[in-house]
Amino acid sequence: MPSSRPLSHRLLPNLLLVSSLAVAALLRAFPPQAYSFYPRCPVFAYLHILCPGCGATRAMAALLHGQFRDALHWNMLEVLLLPILIVFLSHCYWRAMRSDKFVWPAPSQRWITASLVGVAVFTLYRNLHFF
Repeated sequence: MPSSRPLSHRLLPNLLLVSSLAVAALLRAFPPQAYSFYPRCPVFAYLHILCPGCGATRAMAALLHGQFRDALHWNMLEVLLLPILIVFLSHCYWRAMRSDKFVWPAPSQRWITASLVGVAVFTLYRNLHFF
């Protein structure tokens, strides 16, 4: 007996998955070190400080090419948090596929505070030129 659920609830998660894979393929084919069409960070361009996201595109390209050490150099925070993000998004995808109505998990205030403090410490650390 076919399911009475419409397939439309699966459309958005599947589009996001396919889009992510397409972006990864483009990033692998056109690394930012070799192509200049990638946007520059406005924080770095105007303030000459590295924001928490600076180097994230280069780090992801390095990871897609298997260059783990280079990825750590470009953005250590992204590289260290990427496995957690992949597990979280995989869990969200699984929940979206299994239920009729998807609700994003709500992080606690403690997690939000810890994340913001961690990002702030990382930003301060990467901008201190004492080493």
